[in-house]
Amino acid sequence: MRKSIYLTFSLLLLNAISIYAQKEVVCQQVGNFREGLAPFMLDNKIGFINIKGDIAIEPKYAYFIEEYGELPYFSNDYTVVLDPETERCGYIDGRGELQIPYQYVYAFGFSEEAAFVRIGDEISIIDSKARVLAKNILALNAYHSKFREGRAACSREFSYGYVDKTGKFVIEPVYDEVRDFSDGLAAVKKEGKWGFIDKDGKTVVPFQFSNEPKSFSDNRAFVLGTNNTWGIIDKEGKLLIEPKYKQVFPFSSGYAVVSIMDNKFKETFYIIDVNGKAVKEYAKGKSDKETITLWSGFSEGLAIGMKEYKKGMIDPQGKVVVNFLYRDLKPLSSGMAYFEKYDEKTKKVSTGFINKKGEEVILIKAPQF
Repeated sequence: MRKSIYLTFSLLLLNAISIYAQKEVVCQQVGNFREGLAPFMLDNKIGFINIKGDIAIEPKYAYFIEEYGELPYFSNDYTVVLDPETERCGYIDGRGELQIPYQYVYAFGFSEEAAFVRIGDEISIIDSKARVLAKNILALNAYHSKFREGRAACSREFSYGYVDKTGKFVIEPVYDEVRDFSDGLAAVKKEGKWGFIDKDGKTVVPFQFSNEPKSFSDNRAFVLGTNNTWGIIDKEGKLLIEPKYKQVFPFSSGYAVVSIMDNKFKETFYIIDVNGKAVKEYAKGKSDKETITLWSGFSEGLAIGMKEYKKGMIDPQGKVVVNFLYRDLKPLSSGMAYFEKYDEKTKKVSTGFINKKGEEVILIKAPQF
């Protein structure tokens, strides 16, 4: 009987240790998780870890800088790597195997199973088998347009429109500026005013906004009024909420984070539903110790809040899910969020990743030279 009790206790103890065991990753820099993998840099080479903190791809790759200040990330199961000898780009998969050879002058991340690359002097669109779908493309923003809902922003003679994956303009380049499609609509600018078009190029919300609106999500978009505050419109352009919000973050699964500032410059944060109804109010407390401010919208069901200069996470009902412990905290992605924590006693900063429960699963350690 004693042996049975001891064995049961030992198994429970081992289970608890395995659940809360932290993995240490030695690196000089780490990026956010995408598709279950996060990039890390060691000795100027890039590798990737999984959500358990295990090394999924050894740090052996040179990388092409697609977005300034960001490490490469996986999209559609591929990421771009660079051959330092030929200075050509190729693509590896989540196992670290080179699936598309080093052959491109430039290469950008896949979106909706297509990517923009430069072959010789031409910008082309390829699929995940490296088959050329279209040639001689003039893409927006230094060629790293992305496909969103089957459309990618491209330019011709200094005007912008949208192409499909064959490179054909399905929406003619007649706009001064364009943004990606979201919820079936895209914000575009023409003759100094912004409006929204659908995927056929039909004007759905008239060109009436002097300032760039936010993208649609949950059938709602924030628009900036003349008083420099934000209101909410629906997909027909109807103004649902008059401009009154100082800060706004996109709707996600029916909820958004906003703030209102009164005439005494006191800012109050709210969680609202798609009709603008307040689900939770965070009024300024008597002191900073009692005041909660919100720093992000909802990502994977949680938003970042701050109390006493430390960050944590809350759910759409305002419940604190991750305690206010962190000097810095990034939004959740693949169920993981990057953190920085300052220890008042040791005066040291620790960094790593927490999961949705607030458990510090991965710790990042600087290499010792």
